[in-house]
Amino acid sequence: MKELLDLPDEIILAIINRIKPQFLLFYSLIGTGNNRLERIVLEKSHSLDLTFDYYKSPYEAFMKRFYAHVMPRIHNNIQFLAFNLQHLTDISTFAQENCGGTLPNLTHLKIMMGKKCITTGTTFTLGNNLINKMRRQPLFSISSQFFDYEDVVMDQKISAFRCSSLMRSIISFELDDNCILPKLLTSDELFFPQSPHLTHLRITLWSFDDCIRLLSQLGLQLRSFVVNLVFICIREYDTIPQMALIRCPNLKELTITNYRNTPQYDQCILPLLQRLLTVEYLTLFLAIGVGRCAPNHFIDGFYLDSDIISYLPYLREFHFHIRSVLPYPHSKLDTIRQSVRRQQQSVDCVLDYFNNTYGQCQIYSLPFIGTRLDFISNRFPIFDDKNTFSNVTTLLLFDDVQPFEDAFFRVIARALPYLKSLEVINQLEQQEKTKTTTNFIEFTHLVTLILSDIHIDYAEQLLYRTHLPHLVELFIHYEPLLAIVTEDQQQARVNCSKIELIRILELPDDDDLEYILNFFPNRFCQTSKKK
Repeated sequence: MKELLDLPDEIILAIINRIKPQFLLFYSLIGTGNNRLERIVLEKSHSLDLTFDYYKSPYEAFMKRFYAHVMPRIHNNIQFLAFNLQHLTDISTFAQENCGGTLPNLTHLKIMMGKKCITTGTTFTLGNNLINKMRRQPLFSISSQFFDYEDVVMDQKISAFRCSSLMRSIISFELDDNCILPKLLTSDELFFPQSPHLTHLRITLWSFDDCIRLLSQLGLQLRSFVVNLVFICIREYDTIPQMALIRCPNLKELTITNYRNTPQYDQCILPLLQRLLTVEYLTLFLAIGVGRCAPNHFIDGFYLDSDIISYLPYLREFHFHIRSVLPYPHSKLDTIRQSVRRQQQSVDCVLDYFNNTYGQCQIYSLPFIGTRLDFISNRFPIFDDKNTFSNVTTLLLFDDVQPFEDAFFRVIARALPYLKSLEVINQLEQQEKTKTTTNFIEFTHLVTLILSDIHIDYAEQLLYRTHLPHLVELFIHYEPLLAIVTEDQQQARVNCSKIELIRILELPDDDDLEYILNFFPNRFCQTSKKK
């Protein structure tokens, strides 16, 4: 301690900035009685990030003292606060007991799920709705894997918090993209009744109806709105009349994300965008599927111009990745590319047809700012000299025309160096089988592997002949998993050694469960079974 006190403030601050998490700094130095160190630390307490603490984390034992002895010293300084859902009650209780239910200078609030692996601290991404009948729809993606709270108490806690006095001073509110904001109980209820200063909002909502209701309530004050929609369709009779009354005169930045194919692009997305005339920065990540109300054409540059860009006179930047699906498509790539060339920004597109009688067009602005690609086949130009897709972290591979060979996975590993989640859908047997036990493919950052609809070759490819040093989640059909376990190859054992969450599809009976789980030395495994 004496050596630290001999240093000038600038060096002490440099040391402080390297301490992660900074909670340890507050915990260790506030209350020590050294006025100089406390002053320096308190000056850093305007930003507090508690997301390092999760269920059964190594820091849980420290948090009780933190709320009792550290928070009373810093709560007036806090301007930015981030925490996991498990802290909802503690934060609310502290505010009620110590400062009249609010943190007076808090303006920026971020709440994360905090669903992390117990031993590694890696964030879980597999939600609880992977087994879903919607998977049977053509080229329909279940991911991202939203976490639906079956725990009614947690749902009530989130609802109570967004309506609490803690929200009075909030300017910017962000809720984890995988956490769905609970639906309103009545049409008269307000999403954020205590938030008159809220101007920047990032949330996930169940439906387009909820989105319209929220914009009707907050439209006059919002400047930035980032919304992830689970479903885009109109289900309530008053949604269209409400949409016609929306006024958002200060909205400058808008992002809409929906990866679950909506057929109601023309009925929902376009009418909404065409009312938001003040938007200057627009980002769209959308999947448009088939249905009675769906467009009868691919979304290309011509339609972006006529349906969106021409309605937004102040538009400065438009980033997008739009994937549209059609049955028996007849469009030609040359026509799509001609529409792309008319854009005033760099745009590219890929047209792909499948044996299931469906085709899709993916059109995207460049540079590609998305982190996700769905239904990528052997024909998709995943690798080029510009590293177009190098930032992608979530990938769904699908092909019913030809198998994915070893060489294709090697291309994926080179093109997507930060890939974290990989799903494979392909029932076709590999034709170029390799038995190599050297020169393994390596996915350095992959933590989630989904192998539900596959030929067994892909389980062998990814668990026998691939190095997955950080794999912690596995979703797999029972039969290929049983074959992997029975084969008992060394590389498969290594790849499975850190798995903490395994979900098994079509597990026939409990007698096989213990035999299978013996292959996974990390005994924090869970299972999902479907009879």
